[in-house]
Amino acid sequence: MISLTQAHQHINMLSPLPPVIVPLEKALGLICAVELRAATSCPTVDSSLKDGFAVLSTDIANATVHNPVTLTVAGALTAGDDVDKLCVQSGTAIRIMTGASIPSGATAVLASEFTRGINAEQVIATADAAEGRNILRKGSDIVQDQIVAHKGDLLSPAHLGLLAAAGLNEVLCYPVPKVAVVATGSELVLPGEPVTVGKVAASNMVTAAAELQRLGVHASTILIRDNLEQLQAQFKQLVQQVDVLITCGGVLDGDKDLTMRAMEQIGMEKIFHRVRIGPGKGACMGRVGDTVVFNLPGGPPSNHVALLLLALPGVRKLMGFSDPLPPKNKVIMAEEFNGQKNWTQLIYSGVKQEQGSFVTVPADDMSRFEAMAEADILIEIPEGCTGIGKAALAGAWFVK
Repeated sequence: MISLTQAHQHINMLSPLPPVIVPLEKALGLICAVELRAATSCPTVDSSLKDGFAVLSTDIANATVHNPVTLTVAGALTAGDDVDKLCVQSGTAIRIMTGASIPSGATAVLASEFTRGINAEQVIATADAAEGRNILRKGSDIVQDQIVAHKGDLLSPAHLGLLAAAGLNEVLCYPVPKVAVVATGSELVLPGEPVTVGKVAASNMVTAAAELQRLGVHASTILIRDNLEQLQAQFKQLVQQVDVLITCGGVLDGDKDLTMRAMEQIGMEKIFHRVRIGPGKGACMGRVGDTVVFNLPGGPPSNHVALLLLALPGVRKLMGFSDPLPPKNKVIMAEEFNGQKNWTQLIYSGVKQEQGSFVTVPADDMSRFEAMAEADILIEIPEGCTGIGKAALAGAWFVK
């Protein structure tokens, strides 16, 4: 039996899956596998920030409402138009739309609200426009060859927009792992099936699949009855199809706890088995070939804690996260909890902010499932700590 810290060390030793080229529209939530540089500048030319008129600043330097300046309109430009044949000379202006290229000779854009039109050939300027006014310079957003993403970046919607603006349409990313979640036990029934006397809904499987979905992983879910040969055959097949296999139940030493026996028969190499955490101690991590296996306990709190602090970090590590663990922060305890010298205790709790600090909201008078559903954090009372008093600081894993 190892400590939670040691278990995390083993998980951090996992290598990400081999990177693949992904189109931008499918890269959301993935981890960039290489440094990326802009293929083009943005904008590619000097362009207008306003609808208005491209002008020479000196022509309208003294223009006001009471001292207007009349200019000859020498043409019009919209975004994407060819600008080569147009030129602003003293006494002229060119009608220009937002995003259009600045014509040669122009030194500013006078916004439409500071003009009055006489006719299609002339415009009256009622304000000045200093040099550079309303002009977005070439490369002011992105300069060609500048770094636009680093290895290890989590690609957000805005990040993908940046890459698109930089002229990129695909990115080398670590892929989403193929994951299967298997619930084991003859007493279990699938969602939607009647839960008759003596039966239990396979809620662990539902919870695990949902936690993975929140991570962007759409796992397959399977229910296998307590039959050693069936378990062995199914596990042997699954490890050839997925990158991560997560099982729920059958990790203890009872007559019907067959998961570990089946795993041993298909040649699983154990990395660790049992972690000094409560709940969740029965968790096992292993490998069958290239497939990473997490065998989790069957009790709902034990299963969920082991999923949050062990299995999901393993999945994140394969996805390329440099720090695969949930975020951790200090919280102020609203009540006292006792700890154990050689055991890490994990306690479901809500959390609120008061005067810039996180304060726990105890899950009093809640059932196991209610506490799991309402919790924002897992308070950690680490090994060697015999207790944490009310109003004291404690570490907590943020899990929602």
